[in-house]
Amino acid sequence: MNIAVIGASGSIGSELARRIIATRLLEHNERLQLVGREGGPSSHILYGLSTDLMDAYDEICPTVEVILDPKDISADLIIMAAGTTAPSTHSSPNPTRDSLAKKNIPIFEYYASVLSRHGHGNEIVICVSNPNELNVEIFARHLDRKRVIGMGAYLDSLRFRKEIAQDLCLHRQKIHGFMVGEHGSNMVPLWSNVHVYGFKKDALKMAIDKIRKGYATVNFPEDIARARDPINTLIQEGNVRRAYDLANQYPPDLRTVLKPDITHFSGSKTVTGTVNATLELVNTITMGHDTFISGQIKLEGEFYGIYGTIGVPFLIGNCGVEKVLEIPLEREEKQLLIKNAKNINQKICQWLAT
Repeated sequence: MNIAVIGASGSIGSELARRIIATRLLEHNERLQLVGREGGPSSHILYGLSTDLMDAYDEICPTVEVILDPKDISADLIIMAAGTTAPSTHSSPNPTRDSLAKKNIPIFEYYASVLSRHGHGNEIVICVSNPNELNVEIFARHLDRKRVIGMGAYLDSLRFRKEIAQDLCLHRQKIHGFMVGEHGSNMVPLWSNVHVYGFKKDALKMAIDKIRKGYATVNFPEDIARARDPINTLIQEGNVRRAYDLANQYPPDLRTVLKPDITHFSGSKTVTGTVNATLELVNTITMGHDTFISGQIKLEGEFYGIYGTIGVPFLIGNCGVEKVLEIPLEREEKQLLIKNAKNINQKICQWLAT
């Protein structure tokens, strides 16, 4: 297998390149392509990065290539990590998703259109850049939609499971649970599908009721909005530790939304979590076994009649999305997800019309 990282000079892209080599994901005779753009800073950075990687990992290093023209991308799996990101400080107003979308649309369109003309037709694209739904939507318009997967709901689900595990004093691998919907404030926790190893049905219901602290899914968006105001104030005041303390008073689903924001605006960003989740997904795909995950994909009515790009559960294999699974949802989960999908579709239409 050959892997290309688009945006390899950025913080996430460069860390992905390092981890791909360090974890021996590629063999000596396989290729890792570091993709940037001619004339930009990446045209200098990537040559330095490739040399540094070979210095560090010569004994296990695959062939490392610097690609400055996307027509030269030749990979089985492509990680799209290029684009503008939100600043990692809260000293100035947080840029809206509208402004982020406006800056990233030309970048997404550029790479997607070139890949559609010059790719070999079987590439799987993992979209990391944000807005994640917009990223997936644009690539899915140019490529086979079943070969384009967004990281948003996959990463959100890992965080959701971690927060549940924390409250139950367990390891994350014992928790099964999905976050779906839009990556960001408008994700939807699927509490009805949470399973925990070693818990029978009645005991699990009691445990979940306890850790949810009386919060209900139907009020999830409003609860997030209310919780954010005091936390944002603390971040602006530079009191990150207190912001985490306050976030930890909420149940696991709210923490899943609140804590990554604190991490990002602390100045640390969320690079390690994003990179680790991306590599976990890459490993899942390369293993060749169908695996049940949640992620952003372009739907054509397969999940509760939803059309458009959103995070949902599906089976993934080494050819991309194998099957979308319409798992049973509680009424409020279904209603919130459908409302979420309509809002995302409206936003994407507005972004692409400008």
